Amino acid sequence: MSARAPAPPRGGAAGRPPGGAEALLRRIWRGEAPLAAALLAPAELLFRLGQSAYHGAYDLGVLPRTRPTLPTISIGNLAVGGAGKTPVARWLVDELLARGERPALLHGGYAADEPELHRRWHPQVPVYAGRDRARSAALAAERGATVLVLDDAFQHRRLVRDLDIVLVAAERWRARPRLLPRGPWREPPGALQRAQVVVVTHKVARAEAAASVAQELARVAPHAVVARLALVPLGWRAWAADPAASGPGAAASTEAPAGVAVCAVADPDSFLENARAAGARFEQALVFRDHHAFSDADLAAIERARGTGPVLTTEKDAVRLAAASPGLPLLVLGQTVQVEAGGAALLERVERALGRR
Repeated sequence: MSARAPAPPRGGAAGRPPGGAEALLRRIWRGEAPLAAALLAPAELLFRLGQSAYHGAYDLGVLPRTRPTLPTISIGNLAVGGAGKTPVARWLVDELLARGERPALLHGGYAADEPELHRRWHPQVPVYAGRDRARSAALAAERGATVLVLDDAFQHRRLVRDLDIVLVAAERWRARPRLLPRGPWREPPGALQRAQVVVVTHKVARAEAAASVAQELARVAPHAVVARLALVPLGWRAWAADPAASGPGAAASTEAPAGVAVCAVADPDSFLENARAAGARFEQALVFRDHHAFSDADLAAIERARGTGPVLTTEKDAVRLAAASPGLPLLVLGQTVQVEAGGAALLERVERALGRR
């Protein structure tokens, strides 16, 4: 059974938050629509039973697993998006390259933006996007990789890993979370028993709040290393077709940008808050569902909303916006990973995984 959640229905309109089904879904997930949440309780129960059967089949050996010939490290999470898997995978690839490794990144292939971002960030690192990660692992080994990094793979059980790193966003932590579709969680916190490293990430939550979540998770998964990473905005950069022209080495704008904010990510509120904190000035925000494919109508709405100003957006969204409308002026707010606690222990587990060769 696939553990990937369906994307919420598309929402978003200039100058106001998304309406319709997506707005209701978000209200349910925030606990603001108890009657609607109650109606989804049977569906949540079915999802729990399905997940339990799926993972139980792998735990009991009913479903076969494949062990890659290379050390394999997975980055995953328990909830639907928003925990920072993509930037943390980037950070891990940087650490592996610094150690002289030749990593290959394996992605599930469900969205084109994340693999393309990895290719922009690390042109020298092969990215394999596809549902058959066992085949991708074999290809990477044949082509000279020394270690595999799996992006968003905690619920992917077919491929055996040497290290599972699971991210939990401090902003979304609940001791008793609701599972899909009544809540945004794919698995309950008890699933962290399968992880060797648990990482608390935070974008807008205070460091003290993240530290409190880390203490709770240390009790949930006492065997695991618990680390804390902050996802920190880098500043605004113009998006360019040449990755080197808009990458980390490019100069960030020192002026407060003014335009229209556009995002189609799992945690739009954090992006909008970070955008304002990074000096952005916008009266309108167009919010779409995660990994949304922008249509001609969407692009027309964006053009009307921006006037003569730029589009203020995320790196993931810039990949799709630039492909849909190459001439659209984009300013992106990148992120960097800042280690706050547990980084040495995390990297020691990485070294241990590499040592199994």
